[in-house]
Amino acid sequence: MDKGNNLLLAGKLAPELKKWTVPAKDVVDLVKSPKPWQQVAAVPAFPAEKLPDQLLARGGRIVLDFGETLVGKVRLRLECLRSIDSPVKLKLLGAELPYEAAGDPETFESGLGRGWLQEDMITVCELPVEIELPYRWSLRYLVVDVIAAPRTRFSITRAEVIAQSSAGQELPAPLPRWDREMRLIDEAGSRTLRNCMQNFPEDGPKRDRRLWLGDLRLQALVNHVTFRRYDQFERGIRFLAGCTDERGMIPAAVMMSPEPHGSSFILDYSLIFSRLLLEHCRFSGSWELGDELFEAAEKQLDFFRAGLDENLGFHHPGGWLFIDHCQELDRTAPMVCAAIWSAETLAELAGQLNKSVGKIDSLKQKADAWRKALRTSSFDPELGMLRSGYERQLSWASQIWGTLAGVLSPEEARAALAGLPKMPDAIGPQTPYLMHYFLEACRACGAEELLENTIRRYWGGMIRHGADTFWEAYKEGDDFYTPYGDDPRNNSACHAWSATPGYFLRTRD
Repeated sequence: MDKGNNLLLAGKLAPELKKWTVPAKDVVDLVKSPKPWQQVAAVPAFPAEKLPDQLLARGGRIVLDFGETLVGKVRLRLECLRSIDSPVKLKLLGAELPYEAAGDPETFESGLGRGWLQEDMITVCELPVEIELPYRWSLRYLVVDVIAAPRTRFSITRAEVIAQSSAGQELPAPLPRWDREMRLIDEAGSRTLRNCMQNFPEDGPKRDRRLWLGDLRLQALVNHVTFRRYDQFERGIRFLAGCTDERGMIPAAVMMSPEPHGSSFILDYSLIFSRLLLEHCRFSGSWELGDELFEAAEKQLDFFRAGLDENLGFHHPGGWLFIDHCQELDRTAPMVCAAIWSAETLAELAGQLNKSVGKIDSLKQKADAWRKALRTSSFDPELGMLRSGYERQLSWASQIWGTLAGVLSPEEARAALAGLPKMPDAIGPQTPYLMHYFLEACRACGAEELLENTIRRYWGGMIRHGADTFWEAYKEGDDFYTPYGDDPRNNSACHAWSATPGYFLRTRD
C-alpha cells in the first residue's frame, strides 16, 4: 500500500463547500427552571425582524435563535442614527444548546481546553458596519453582550449565518411511512450528517473537528441513504490508509494540520476499518478501492492476534481500547467479538474480490476458532448472556458485540438484548456510539420491534429535549452527563456517531 499515493488521491477528492445564508429567526430569553433539559429553555421573546428597533447600550444583551443548528460564519450589521463618540465592543458566544448559551465562559474548566468554546470579542470604531467572523462556528444560538458603547445607542439591523456543508443545504425528503416523531428523528440525523460534512467528514463541527474512523463508518451508513456523497467517504478512507504507523496500523483518527497524520491508535477502531471498506465498496459499487486496501485491512487482525494466549484468551497488549466511553467497562469479550466480526467481514470482502478459496477459508476458520473459544470461556448458560474478563462482568457491550459476531444465536441474542434494560447491574451504554451498535445488533438478530422502540425512546428523547441535531453524549435521566470531566459544555451537540437512526428507518423492509 502506497501511503503517499493515498494521501495524494485523498487531496484530489477535496469537496466544494456549498454555502447559503440563514437569517436569525427569533430573539429569545434564556429562562432557568428545573423542568427543561439542563434546566435552561430558550423562550421566544420577539421575531428577529424587529431587531432594528432594539436600541442597545452598555450592558445590553441580545440572544438570537437561528431556528436550527448550523455550521458557518456569523455575520452582523450594526447601525446608528448618528455618529458615535467611542467604539462599540461586543462579546459574542455561539452555542448549540440553551445551557451552553446561558453559561459564563469564565467558569469553564476542562482538560480539553477553553478554546473549544465559541467566543470572541470584537471592537468597532465606526458605524454603520458589517462584521463577518473569519472562522466558522457550530451554533443555533448567538449571545451578543455589549461590553462598551457610545453615548448614542445603536442597533443590530441584521444577523445571519453563512452556513456551509459539502452536502449542501437541502435535507432528504421525509419518509412517508413513518409518523411525525420518527420523521423528526430522521431529519435530525440527516442534519447532523450534513453539518459534519465539511472539508472532510468530521466527527463534530464544534469539537473536535477530526476524521475519526469509528464516526466515519457510521456517517457512511447515513450518507448511503441520504446524500450519497461517496467521493467524500473515499476521501476519508484514503486519509486513514495514508496515515498508518510504522507497523501498518490504521489510525483511529486523522488530524489535518499541519499535514494529515494519525493522532490516535485504537484497536477496536482499526478492526472496524474492514467493515467500513466493505460497505463503501458495496454502497458505491466500486470494488477497486477494496482490492487496493484489502491487505491493509487484513493486517489489523495481526494486532489483535498479538494479544491472544495459547488458549485463545485475549489480553490487550497495550494502547487504547474504546468500545464506549466507560471507564469501568471490561472490554475483553467485546474486543474478541470485534475481531470475529472483522474476520468475517474480510472473508466476505475477499469473496467479492475473487480472492483465493484458501484466503477466504483461512479468515472463516480464524473467526470460527475465536467464536468457539469465547463461547466456551464467557457464555453464562443460566443468563443466556456473555460475561467479560476475569471478573465475569455483565454489560450491554458484550451482548451487542456477541450478537454481531454470532457468538450468541439469533434466539439468544433477541432474549439477551430485550432483557438488558431489566438488568440494572449490567454496565450500560454511555453514548449514542454504542447505542448505534445496539440497533445494529437488533437488526442482525431480527429484533425489529425492539430496534424501533429504542429509536423512539433514546433518540426520540433527545428530540423531546429540544434537539434538532443529535448529541455526542446522552444518558437518559442525566442532564449533565459528560465523559470529559465536570462541564457538559465540553460535549458536542452535533456529532457524527449519533446520526444513524435514519439509516435503520430508511432501510426497513
